[in-house]
Amino acid sequence: MTVLSLVTVSLAASACTAPRPAPPAPVATSAGPAGPASPAASPAQAERRPAVDLSAYEQGRSRPVADPVYPAYGNPSIDVLHYDLALDWKPGTRTLTGTAKLTVRAARPISRVKLDFGRALNVDEVTVDGTRVRATRKYDDLTIPLAEPLEADEGTVVTVRYHGRPKPVDSKQRRKDISMLGFRIGSGGRAWALQEPFGAFTWFPVNDHPSDEALYDVAITVPKGWSGVAHGTYRGKTTEGKASTFRWESTDPVASYLTVFAADKFRMFRDKGPRGIPITYWIRPQDVAEQLPVARRMPSIMRWLEKKLGPYPFPSAGLVATSDSGMETQQMIALGPRYMEPSVVAHELAHHWFGDTVTPRTWRDMWLNEGFAMYFEMQWYADHEDGTIDEFIGNIRAYDAELRRENGPPGDYRRDAFGQSNVYYSPAIMLHEIRERLGDRKFWAMTRAWPQEHRNTTQDRAAFVKWINEHTGRNFTKLINTWLDSKTTPR
Repeated sequence: MTVLSLVTVSLAASACTAPRPAPPAPVATSAGPAGPASPAASPAQAERRPAVDLSAYEQGRSRPVADPVYPAYGNPSIDVLHYDLALDWKPGTRTLTGTAKLTVRAARPISRVKLDFGRALNVDEVTVDGTRVRATRKYDDLTIPLAEPLEADEGTVVTVRYHGRPKPVDSKQRRKDISMLGFRIGSGGRAWALQEPFGAFTWFPVNDHPSDEALYDVAITVPKGWSGVAHGTYRGKTTEGKASTFRWESTDPVASYLTVFAADKFRMFRDKGPRGIPITYWIRPQDVAEQLPVARRMPSIMRWLEKKLGPYPFPSAGLVATSDSGMETQQMIALGPRYMEPSVVAHELAHHWFGDTVTPRTWRDMWLNEGFAMYFEMQWYADHEDGTIDEFIGNIRAYDAELRRENGPPGDYRRDAFGQSNVYYSPAIMLHEIRERLGDRKFWAMTRAWPQEHRNTTQDRAAFVKWINEHTGRNFTKLINTWLDSKTTPR
């Protein structure tokens, strides 16, 4: 996610926060026409069901954990390896119809699969390994019983059919562009969905936590003349009658907050990045003249980043001009109109090394991707526009004490201060201090080695500190912990 601006700090008044809101009482919902659930078979009644082969989605394997900042989201008991999403958006009625097929690995012994899923959407049918079951709902949780318990590392395939008018979730954040998360509906029925730190559950059933990354196949059906855009690599469209289906594939694991949905009357433009990497741009016709020139800066920005970070880590790239924010959605960055600037494109593309291919394991370590992306945004701006990196660091250093006072230290920010400038600027200052101690050659070698050695993984502070100390032969433990945890600006 991009910060509000390069050198302007947001100091909005604080707002209280709380776990997801609860309706008056839990509601148990039948899975539509499935009827009563069959009684679980005992070992004496039936043989154990055949094991589900998980080998095809091995690259989607994760180590899910509970989140210390937003514990209401995510389920560390399961590891979703693959999502197969068939989505149909009807802008006239503002209705989403979906079939979500999830291949799930038990991270520990389980007798049920609990997913995050928005209460605004109606469940029509749920199956487990092809057999209908009765799921229950409570708030924004969908709990699916298993006929037989799973041991750790065993798998199952859960399919949910659903429909309804999606609604975003109030994140209780002070930052306006992320106060409402998830599926949004605009004029004429155009729609988009961005979700950091959570909100994917507003449009599909999901284990909505960054520690559980998965592979994806997404098909979006929209009226003819519209486009359906998602994360991953564009695999083309088919048109039948008055509807077109756009297909997307992610062969590298994706965290749920890095997914994207956009439906609009986009025009598509093709381009090529370094080594012929395919790039697509999706822009509304009335915005092409203003926005396409910015989008076409992507290949040169990617080449600049590769010199400092190594090869771009994914098979394709893209930009969809949608939403009211800026987000590093994987292989398809999403930018609202006021974020359509080359330096912001550099920020979101830098995230593909810091955030997308190497993802923070929990939201406590948001600094691990935003600090690096902010630093590379400033360096890009210094190299291509005006100023020097030392000048930028000097300017923002003066704000650091106020940022910590308003939002908390970057390694322990307030729950209502997600995405505030403290997790961008303060870690960027820390990185510049590390650069001054290492010198340019060793610093750039470090920034290149970290994402290349940890591709498609989730990491945390402890792992980064251990790695940088070993990689550089210097002990940065005290420096990093002080910059991340101090309530005042370190000397």
